[in-house]
Amino acid sequence: MNFILGYARYLLLAGIALLGFGGYLLYQSATGGGIPQESALTKVSGDMVQATLVTVTKKRRRGGESKSHYYELDIKPKTGEALKVRLTSLVPESAVQAMANADVVEIEYDATSSNKDTYEVKGDGKEILSYAQMAKYMQDDADRSSAEAPMMMGGGVLLAIIGGLGMWWRRQRIQAQEAAMA
Repeated sequence: MNFILGYARYLLLAGIALLGFGGYLLYQSATGGGIPQESALTKVSGDMVQATLVTVTKKRRRGGESKSHYYELDIKPKTGEALKVRLTSLVPESAVQAMANADVVEIEYDATSSNKDTYEVKGDGKEILSYAQMAKYMQDDADRSSAEAPMMMGGGVLLAIIGGLGMWWRRQRIQAQEAAMA
């Protein structure tokens, strides 16, 4: 029982954090996956230099690892220096091949994001990836992520209740000890 009393504040904080993260996932799902407005995107036209699938592996301290994937597109605009933009791995590989095979590509990307995420691609004047398709991919991904949110929030409530009761009980014991000493 001393374990719960000693770590009650950490259980309470973990519960609140799980509630917040679950709420964030539900918010992302409700707002369309966080895709920016089409009018806020920056257009660039140029030659496709390279399209590569990048895998990022993160190792955890206590073993295990997680992997995430994205496509990195190297564009050489007609004016200016080379540009590297990202494309989510939710996009089919056939669409990325069509981009790589095109002579001239026109992309629309979010210049305000640190990753320079791409949301629309045209190759040789033909639409390869539309904004609506990308919005659908992002919404599907947000819906998939938010499927675990109710269970996460339930666990958060449970941890917050245990932590709150543990802190209340500890407070009662401290007050009882102080009353006995007085």
